[in-house]
Amino acid sequence: MTTQTGDSIVGSILGSFKITKVIGRGGMGTVYLGEHTVIGSRVAIKVLQEKLAADEGLVARFYAEARAVNLIGHENIVNIFDMNVVPPNRYYLVMEYLEGKPLNYIMTQPVPAAVSIPILIQVCDALQAAHNAGIVHRDLKPENIFLIKRGRADNFVKVLDFGLAKLLDPERSGTNTAVGLIVGTPEFMSPEQANSAPVDGRSDVYSLGCIAWLLATGRLPFPQRGLTDLLVAHRSQNPKPAHEVNPSVSRAWGEAIEKSMQKVPGERFQSAAEFATALEKALHSSSGPAAVLVTPPAPPPAPPKPVPAPVAPAASIAPQPQPRHTARFDAVVARIDGTVVGTMQCNDISKGGMFLSTTGALPSVFSRVKITLPSAGNLDLLAEVVRHVPADQAKAWSMSPGFGVQFIDLTPSLREDLNRIVQGLPVQPKPPVTTAETQSIDALIAKYRDRINGDHYIVLALQPVASMEEIRARCAEAIGQLSDLIKKPLKPTESAQLEAALARVRAARDALSNPGPRARFDANRGNWKGVARCILGGLGPLDLERLRQEYLVEHPSAAGSAHVKFLASKGYEQKGQHKEALEACESALQIDPLNMQLHQRHAMLKKQLEPART
Repeated sequence: MTTQTGDSIVGSILGSFKITKVIGRGGMGTVYLGEHTVIGSRVAIKVLQEKLAADEGLVARFYAEARAVNLIGHENIVNIFDMNVVPPNRYYLVMEYLEGKPLNYIMTQPVPAAVSIPILIQVCDALQAAHNAGIVHRDLKPENIFLIKRGRADNFVKVLDFGLAKLLDPERSGTNTAVGLIVGTPEFMSPEQANSAPVDGRSDVYSLGCIAWLLATGRLPFPQRGLTDLLVAHRSQNPKPAHEVNPSVSRAWGEAIEKSMQKVPGERFQSAAEFATALEKALHSSSGPAAVLVTPPAPPPAPPKPVPAPVAPAASIAPQPQPRHTARFDAVVARIDGTVVGTMQCNDISKGGMFLSTTGALPSVFSRVKITLPSAGNLDLLAEVVRHVPADQAKAWSMSPGFGVQFIDLTPSLREDLNRIVQGLPVQPKPPVTTAETQSIDALIAKYRDRINGDHYIVLALQPVASMEEIRARCAEAIGQLSDLIKKPLKPTESAQLEAALARVRAARDALSNPGPRARFDANRGNWKGVARCILGGLGPLDLERLRQEYLVEHPSAAGSAHVKFLASKGYEQKGQHKEALEACESALQIDPLNMQLHQRHAMLKKQLEPART
């Protein structure tokens, strides 16, 4: 194999194949498109990252995927044709090349049962074959379920990435994962995985149940942001039944999903085949007339991507739902930048969201809009678009076309106002702004005017080394303060300035309050100390390495330059010059801030210096 600059091998020959382009990157390796040099057939070639090849455990895990797939041999699992190594350490797998899309590409809103359930049944078939071969996947997620066209089937399933697969037979499984090590994807992780306990095929059933819940409702079952919160949720919290979140979901489908997600493995389906049987029954029960498939009621206030009620007030709180306001009223819809989209009729409102009728262009799903209700004293609400009902679908459901939104960033005062609107009661007028409040508003505007053009840390008045907890607390405090003031009767200029400040704070929150986005932001500004905070905040090594590969694409010389500093640090250490070694390591991190090896080395050198500083 000819050597190329950097880590890219595009244009080189690997075995019988010419590498033509990169088609994907993961935590352990890069996937390339390969073409046979003689007959022209195309394959996907996964190459282990060269820097990981020195770790025997990672090499074993890389090859475990090929062995696992070879043992299973099922049409719904990607085929692996060969595995080999180019001396001294370029390990690779040759796989079938798939033209299609991962499952997450069709999950921008709830996916109908007629589409979702056949996909889930195929995944069950693949998992059952794997479990029969003594293999559990352990990292089932939408990105690992690939949809291709085969014959007349548009959504033929191929399950990918058995790189974390483990043999169920302890005599064959070896020790390819350390005791207490959590592996998998937190959003779809079974309780036993979250507890680092032994797993079997029922763990995959739970993960597939989470995917089914997402398909049915359009949102994650546990929207918690931090890793710790997610793991706790999987261990101890039960999501609302899918058929209560979205009444378009049949009870049979909702109950099948609910059983698959039971916390205790013995209370779930005991095999993927059992889950498939329940899904098949649910598919038949979901084929009734469209008239009974009403759109879902507004969800309880929770973070991302729920589906509110576009139509008649369905009973989402049993046994006696709160009375709902049935009168129709106008709402002025504007984009976040203030551009008015138009005046639309609200056909249904709940404490969580509303449905707005329009025959015009629909704002994109997940975009944010500002909604003003003139009949409620020009009450302003911030909302996220979570559902489209185009004209053809509206006609089938005997309703008006339009879109559903979910309210976000609701203050206690706004929640009280919405509660009154839902019951058909007038909104209580707000007291006039006092002199003290005017002074407070002026001071707040002046404070943000000085910071609004700075970066996210400056907007929040935080140091770049702030902890994740400090960032989240400051964002919540600032959003609450600004949101409360914006609802008061203000001068137009004051309202515009406070809204601009609120938009910047929200942007800072979106960029900094989760370890992944914050690490990307911090890396691009050379803030390696911020990246270290992200690692402490739950950013795993595989996600860190994925972000690093993205970073190195934009900064191709960073790895080499940082390595020079790394070697200098090693040299200082060998001479006993630990302070200089630490400084050289920090210089390397400034250049390559997402390098886990450098972070580990920095922690070790810093610890060595601690006794000398006391």
